[in-house]
Amino acid sequence: MSSASGRADFKRATIHRLTELPDWRRRLRQLDPIFFEASLTKTFADDVAREAFRERWLGRFLDRWPGLAHVAVTPDGAIVGYIVGAHADPARSADFADVGFYAHLGELTPHYPAHLHINLAAEARGLGIGSALIDAFVADARGAGLPGVHLVTGRHSRNRSFYARNGFEEIAGLDWGGTAIVMLGRSFAATERA
Repeated sequence: MSSASGRADFKRATIHRLTELPDWRRRLRQLDPIFFEASLTKTFADDVAREAFRERWLGRFLDRWPGLAHVAVTPDGAIVGYIVGAHADPARSADFADVGFYAHLGELTPHYPAHLHINLAAEARGLGIGSALIDAFVADARGAGLPGVHLVTGRHSRNRSFYARNGFEEIAGLDWGGTAIVMLGRSFAATERA
């Protein structure tokens, strides 16, 4: 397949709840190449460290809240993007005790308790697929009656403009282990809930 026809196929990708795909459990590892390609962390001490990294930022969500995960699937069945997350406030949930920066964001997270992680294959970026995935996750969070959603990313990450276009704004910033990070939030105002 040429890159032009591949990109055209990506433009026709549709969004599906992960758990509604046939054989969805067998397809979970199809997310790994997207996850690791999009990650800023590229090297690991060993396979154990690599798997721990995956578990922290992807695996726990697939294991505990697979019904909140959505995937972008091309007409030929390839997964080209995903969004995972949780509705639990991470500053108050034991499920996220290993993510230390949440202790510093605990006054803010009740206003944006749902949180997400999204990644797309490089060729799928800039086609509206990421926005469609966010729309699906936001619809779930709004449907659950939550007041908002957030994510944490690097202060200087290239993804900031994407999140701004999708209604996220900077809520807080802090230095975590020598890295400048920001909490970006999207509040569900009364007019947006309707």
